[in-house]
Parts: sequence; C-alpha cells; structure tokens
Amino acid sequence: MRFDWAMLVAVGFAPAAFGQIGNIPGTGYTGAPYNAVETMVDGAGTRTVLLSRDSQGRTRQEYIVRQTDGSELHNIRIIDPKEGVTLMWTTGNDAQSRVVSMTPLPMPQRRTGPVPEEPDPAPGSRRCGGGCSAEIFAPQQINGYRCRGFRVKRIVRDPSTKQASIETTENWSSPELGIILRHVEVDALSGRNTSEVTNIVPGEPDPLLFLPPHGYTVQPTSVAGW
Repeated sequence: MRFDWAMLVAVGFAPAAFGQIGNIPGTGYTGAPYNAVETMVDGAGTRTVLLSRDSQGRTRQEYIVRQTDGSELHNIRIIDPKEGVTLMWTTGNDAQSRVVSMTPLPMPQRRTGPVPEEPDPAPGSRRCGGGCSAEIFAPQQINGYRCRGFRVKRIVRDPSTKQASIETTENWSSPELGIILRHVEVDALSGRNTSEVTNIVPGEPDPLLFLPPHGYTVQPTSVAGW
C-alpha cells in the first residue's frame, strides 16, 4: 500500500480541539462502540471531555467547564451521521438556555461503516513540502491499544513579527477504534497543547446519552457552533 503523505500532512496540521484534533475522529464508524475520557492541556489549563460512540456510528462529546464558584457547565455535542444532524446543548445550574440546537451535518460526514482495515505504513522520514518534514513511527502500545504514530514539523512565521519558528504536531491513533489517542502540538505562538484519551471502555454506551434532556426544546438552525 502506498502511504498518502498529503493526507498525513492534512491530519498533522489539524488543531487540537477533538477533542480529538479539531473534529471527532471515528464519527460514523460502526461496530466499535466505546466510552472514554479525554484530557486536554494547553495554556488555558486542563479540560476534561467525556467521549462516547455507539455501534451506529453516533458520537458524543461532553465538555466539562468548571466555573470560578466551583459549579460546572456541561456542553454536549452529538454528531449523528445517519440522521445527518449535529445536536448541541448545555446543562448545569448556571445554564442560560434549555434549547437543543440542531444543525445539518455536511454531506461528506453523513457516512457510516466499519473502521477500515489497512496495513501499517512503513516507518521512515521524508519531506512533505517546503519547510516541512514528516516521520512515521513504528507502532506502540498507548493506554492499552496498539497505535500508529507520526510527527510533522514545519516552519511557521509569526504574523506580527514575521519571525520564523518550528511547529511540531504528533499524533498516535488506534486502528482498532479509529480514533486519535494522543496528540501533541508545540509551536512558539501557542506553546504546548496536548490531548490524551484514557479510561477506554469498549461496549455500547447508554442510549440515553444521545438523547436531549427532559424539558429541553429542539430548535433547528442552519448556523453551526456553540
């Protein structure tokens, strides 16, 4: 199999947020349900995200936001590729709204199917464009799962000072689950950002996790976002 370096670079430059690197890797993957906890660390501190995916390929992210008074807000996002929608709502004592925002899912994301079975890419290094290099690592165990890893380095410039620095992105993904278990991103502007998925429990999540809370109203909208 010829490894697609262009795809590697595109994934390597994705921002951490996905949970899971700017998206929810594994959305639409069927037959590999799980629950897990993601810990994200950056300059703003540490954030916790509860992750779930059911056997139909629906995914759930629950961001726990701790308030200064000790209370918590929980921002929940459901991506349902079969129904073609994203659902978002907030729970907690300080939640200002009892509305579930429902937005259409882009057509490319309305796909379901098993996690693809592909051979491991051969370890090695090569250039991936001007000022960019990529390295494929040999597989290793991370949090109980066999993972494939790569690191991409590229030269970036501060938009204000025009000073050049090196940005490094490293990802380790589980071929069994189809999700990224570890992400590390380092650059001179934003510092070090990490994301790690732990406490992985295979098996079907509680179906109620994918339903809006009692008393909330579903409000269709064409505008995505929190």
